[in-house]
Amino acid sequence: MKIDLSQFRQTFLQESAEHVAAMESCLLQLRSAPGDSELLNSIFRAAHSIKGGAGSFALTNLAHFTHQLENLLDRLRSMEMQATEEVIAVLLASVDVLHRMLDTEEAPEAPMPPDALELQQRIAALLPSEERVAPAPAAPPEAVGEHLYKIEFRPDRELFSSGTNPIVLLRNLAALGSVRHCQLHTEELPALVDLDTAQCYLSWTMELASACPESEVREVFEFVEHLVEVRIQDLAAAVRPEPLPAPPPAAKEASPAAAPALARPGPGAQPAAKKPVASGEAGSIRVPIEKVDRLIDLVGELVIANVMTAQMVETFEPSCLPRLRDAVAAMERSTRELHERVMSVRMLPVGTLFHRYNRTVYDIAQATGKQIRLEIAGEETEIDKSMLELLGDPLTHLIRNAADHGIEMPAVRLAAGKPVEGLIKLKAFHRAGRVVIEGSDDGAGVDVEKVRAKALARGLIGAETQLSDEQTIMLIFEPGFSTQEEVSSLSGRGVGMDVVKRNVEQMHGTVHFASVKGQGSTITIELPLTLAILEGLLVRVADRTLVLPLLSVVETVPLRPAEIVPVAQQGEVVVIRGESIPLLRMSRFLGLEREDTVAEAATEAAGGEIHRRLAVIVQAGQRKIGLVVDELLGQQQVVGKSLKRNLRDVAGLMGATILGDGCVAPIVDVASLAALNLFSFQKSGRVNSPGAGKPQPTAAA
Repeated sequence: MKIDLSQFRQTFLQESAEHVAAMESCLLQLRSAPGDSELLNSIFRAAHSIKGGAGSFALTNLAHFTHQLENLLDRLRSMEMQATEEVIAVLLASVDVLHRMLDTEEAPEAPMPPDALELQQRIAALLPSEERVAPAPAAPPEAVGEHLYKIEFRPDRELFSSGTNPIVLLRNLAALGSVRHCQLHTEELPALVDLDTAQCYLSWTMELASACPESEVREVFEFVEHLVEVRIQDLAAAVRPEPLPAPPPAAKEASPAAAPALARPGPGAQPAAKKPVASGEAGSIRVPIEKVDRLIDLVGELVIANVMTAQMVETFEPSCLPRLRDAVAAMERSTRELHERVMSVRMLPVGTLFHRYNRTVYDIAQATGKQIRLEIAGEETEIDKSMLELLGDPLTHLIRNAADHGIEMPAVRLAAGKPVEGLIKLKAFHRAGRVVIEGSDDGAGVDVEKVRAKALARGLIGAETQLSDEQTIMLIFEPGFSTQEEVSSLSGRGVGMDVVKRNVEQMHGTVHFASVKGQGSTITIELPLTLAILEGLLVRVADRTLVLPLLSVVETVPLRPAEIVPVAQQGEVVVIRGESIPLLRMSRFLGLEREDTVAEAATEAAGGEIHRRLAVIVQAGQRKIGLVVDELLGQQQVVGKSLKRNLRDVAGLMGATILGDGCVAPIVDVASLAALNLFSFQKSGRVNSPGAGKPQPTAAA
């Protein structure tokens, strides 16, 4: 019987992608601790796991490449070689080759990729001449390595009593190379009535293509030699290739910076699209077992409460009403907690994203000749998986801009009295129910006057436009805006910061940029924890029901006409405990003003008394605004749905939900409302984008 392993191929590719990511992370750490044996062992184990799986799935090119990589790693972990910058650069280039080999479905007869062949030559040049292995030829050989073993494996009947699983032995054999054939022998299997499950009646014959010597194959059985009968025959003795000639001096003296270029596109190149089957990012989530256990417990409680409720309904009497209410309340509690637990399953630590940028910083430093260090904090902060994926592009552009625009060349930093090594920080934390991502650098900062001059030249602002320094700096988020005089492979086209702003707004977040010339810059991104289920405060505006995210609500206060203070006939504020908070009348913003609302406004202006409205004070970032509503309706968990599929984007709304009575209620986007120029809106009824000086229509326009 031939074992069909194809059903496990996708799992292998996902796990191998994780091994490659772990190798890359450890290699970057190895630069600061070249003698760390634990790091070297971790890298070796990851490469060995990939090689073993590749042999099992007949990925001969992958198995051959990782085998030669193992030779180099083995020399490093035995301290026979030093982990120099050149060696680490070659290993990082090997990581890139492994990424691409995993992303490409390897055909049975496919030749070794050219970049892998070239890199094999570099690896061979680093090894002593007696350990060099010739790279795979263009056409794949008959075997993965030098031997084709026929292995006859006949366990003793008492094998199980020793606690040995023969399948584990077979897997260990498969990890040494590529299994060409595996036959299961069942001749000694008795009839079912005579079967003793404590005894082993099966045996196997396997053909294994491997570069390992026979002694290493026999080591698989060294702990069970007395319980198995093993025959190993080499069907095709390999002919060893001649040692490779020593590389020319130019190859030995190549700079470390040149090594990544062999296998990794330049920092400015667009990365090749990866298949989700290899990355595993789009199709699966690793969930701690305790989260799954709690979900199972909650489902059990929900089932019990459901059965109790159903029985009471079937035999309902007035005396059962208190018990029925208790059962419904128990179902509601379990359902609410189930919602929270299910959402926690989708929450992933941002560290899984942050650590990718260690390699980005390394590549840019090598390409530009700068010395840059990435410092990460708050990597355990969790955020919804879908939002984590959307954060990838914005953070990539922020890191690249900080490294290219911000961090100066070593000579410039020394002349300015700074450390020669530039520092980029990535930090994540929770604030007011939102996730805050903060990226900063200690570089040159932003020249406000240069930004203003560029904006004038491009017609983004007029000569008479008065903008604060903060508003001027925010102009760099405009499409096509760049302060670079020349376009390089890293930057200068003015698309990076535009992508940052667009992606953050797509997640209903806000972005803030602060900079001090000569000292550095800080970009702060605020995002909701999730876009799916949220706790909402239901309010009435005119004849509509709106939902406000409860985590953004600070307090609610009653409003009297006398408490509303007009500001230069441009807007309104309310003073609460000495703090002036701008007001936004939601009925006017959403175009829901009716004749009676207009009449009430006239009565207010004349000093007359009408029913008191409420101001819901909400906060996004450092800014508070008061949303004027007619009535508070209560608190409720809501499931947000996007409006984009059927409607255009509506300013100030992040989606909608369906309430218990079947009505649709819009969900207010507090972050976008906080970013409005409220005074300009209250005066003209039009939304003004911050800093741009260009009015935009509101949702009602």
